[in-house]
Amino acid sequence: MKAMCLKPVADCRDDIASRLDAIETNSPLNAILGVNPDAIALAEHCYRAARRGITFGPLHGLPIIIKDNIACAGMPITLGCRGLASLRAACDSLAVQRLRDAGAIIFARANMSEFAFDVRSRSSLGGDVRNPLQPEITAGGSSGGCAAAVAAGMADGALGTDTGGSIRIPASYNGLVGLRPAYRREMLEGVAPLSLSKDTVGPMAHTVRDAALLHAIIHGHKPAPLQQIPLSGLRLGVISGLEGNDEAQGKVWHAALDTLQRAGAAIVSVTLPELETVRQTTCLSVYEFRVAFDAWLKGYANAPAGLAAIFASEQFLPEFSPFITRLLEENSLKSPEWLAGRRFRRRLRQRLGDVLVENGLQGLLYPTVNQLPISLEKMPPGCAPELAAISGLPALTLPCGISSRGLPVGMEILSGRRDEALLLSVALACETALNTSG
Repeated sequence: MKAMCLKPVADCRDDIASRLDAIETNSPLNAILGVNPDAIALAEHCYRAARRGITFGPLHGLPIIIKDNIACAGMPITLGCRGLASLRAACDSLAVQRLRDAGAIIFARANMSEFAFDVRSRSSLGGDVRNPLQPEITAGGSSGGCAAAVAAGMADGALGTDTGGSIRIPASYNGLVGLRPAYRREMLEGVAPLSLSKDTVGPMAHTVRDAALLHAIIHGHKPAPLQQIPLSGLRLGVISGLEGNDEAQGKVWHAALDTLQRAGAAIVSVTLPELETVRQTTCLSVYEFRVAFDAWLKGYANAPAGLAAIFASEQFLPEFSPFITRLLEENSLKSPEWLAGRRFRRRLRQRLGDVLVENGLQGLLYPTVNQLPISLEKMPPGCAPELAAISGLPALTLPCGISSRGLPVGMEILSGRRDEALLLSVALACETALNTSG
């Protein structure tokens, strides 16, 4: 389902009613953990204001879905875990407050991979999030509920989190645009931690322009028209070794590259020797999660005492038991392994920047995932999503075509600049050439 560009909604009441119908119709997808009980009243308030010629901002009356690890005042924040079902947020996260200030209606909480641990969305509270395009396969994770909800028409935009690919993987699976912004610690205010070195908050939407609008708002910037630049003259690097082994995806991928070349882009093959190290690097969340998570729980009334207490309660997906056991072994930061991971982060960021500069590139391209999903089980995404996650650089996925199996194929673009402006402009140029937003 393709949507119109995000813009203020005049008849907010009818829009909210249609979105509630979409949630009810698509309930077997397990995308939503709960609807904001104030959503109808907020829509009425926005409607009456619009009738008087008053708008509250660029998102006036627009319903936005929020991943259930991002605090929304007065609403539960559960991370999909039965052991956290009683938690309620006293105040908004920074990103959610900015959405409200822009006139958005915080509409519903999205199901997710429990604790944000996985690259498919399965939780003890919500079950498996199913892909609305093919419900027998996963919507991806860990922001899979957000992606499935937007793809199914429950809202036109959502806010997710991305630690190792958790926005970009489900966006790719569901044919959406998903933006992982550059790492900024201040944006994590009010967000449940997974890895304080890698966590980010970003938008999921149907188009690059919509993602850019949401990105500007949550970062406190005044929304401005996204600069349209021609593909002609752009140099884009394709990282060899990241094109995967999925034949159906590969056909779409190479056809998309041909389209970009015909539109004037120079496609340059580049190598990145650090890929093998990326594949072997243990995620920093293994060392960071328990300390940060236990500290985060202290901010909530009636919360479990810590990860160990949740483990003892068995109120979580049993399949995560071995992983949680491993996490409970880490009691402090700055272990030799953690320090090595931080050093590699700096080296990778420098190396990616060097590749871009040495080849005169405006971005690096690769398939968002190694393979298309085939079931509700986890698919190995490959190491491509980790390039942005480890380096802290921004990356965006957009659909570049549909495979013979009827599934979208995602094209990820990585920028060497921490400012997302160039990345978004390059993505818009690619989207226009590929004609995937109409």
